[in-house]
Amino acid sequence: MDYMLETYRSWLNDHITLSDAFSVKSLKALTEHMLMGRNYRLITEKNTKSKLMLTYLWLTDIVNNAKINHGDNWQKELLDDLLSMRIKTPEQHNLMYWLIGLTAKTSVNLGIGREDFSEFINDISFYLDDLFSSLGRQKDLDNAWLLMMAGSATLNIRGSDKSKIGKALEKALIRACLHILGLEEGTDFQINIQRDNEVNREIDAEIVSRRGTVRIEIGLISSGNQEVIEDKIGRVGRNGAVVFDKVGSRTRIYETAARQGVELIQIRNNQPLVALYRHLKPFVAKELKQPPELENDIHNIVFSLPDQLFEPK
Repeated sequence: MDYMLETYRSWLNDHITLSDAFSVKSLKALTEHMLMGRNYRLITEKNTKSKLMLTYLWLTDIVNNAKINHGDNWQKELLDDLLSMRIKTPEQHNLMYWLIGLTAKTSVNLGIGREDFSEFINDISFYLDDLFSSLGRQKDLDNAWLLMMAGSATLNIRGSDKSKIGKALEKALIRACLHILGLEEGTDFQINIQRDNEVNREIDAEIVSRRGTVRIEIGLISSGNQEVIEDKIGRVGRNGAVVFDKVGSRTRIYETAARQGVELIQIRNNQPLVALYRHLKPFVAKELKQPPELENDIHNIVFSLPDQLFEPK
């Protein structure tokens, strides 16, 4: 059966703004957006929605092809075809799970292994046939099944995009900020400090100060997750800083930070680079560079930064 893999891939590559969200160009664009105090999610959400809609279109074509090749029993036959493949592409691997209304993570949580898939699809086919027959809507089952597949794809794609892009962007942002301020990685600061006997939690960055280090945590969360920021406040300790996107109006993180002597730097509707400069200036021994404040200057300096600052390490 034709799985239209090249067509699907070309759709994603040719029609999505950040087709590769981990490319240097993409991470620079997102970093620039944040340093201007803007909502970077307007870019990533447009990206995610485009990817979802193109995936739904691909799934529609897959189901139509399966019906042509396998007739009324297309769900089971399609699954058998996928299970029989010794080597699957990432798209076919995902499709195998979406076809039975699951993601790989959900399958693990439910304790359903690949050896159970054939029996599982038989069970749900029998149940859904009975359900839709009782409703007098048997002819609509295929459409509902397609929606179930799309729902699983949505969970898969949203979860993957959020986690991967967020982590890559946090590293890119802190590297870019500290480099713009004139600090050098490996000499003036380190990132991704693992826990050890001195620090029992991982830290996004440590900057050499006159009398030790200043710790920085990045929390690219929006309102509704203040407990994440509170956890990061505890990680950085006195004189540390937590750079975050935005929190709700009823948050108490500012009181928590004040008690622990931690600086909070909001990205949204702010000048985070200037705020970080003002916080670090009294602590670091090295003379910091004055950061740009005008949007055109921010754009120019971000896109002039070395590409290796934005490459995964």
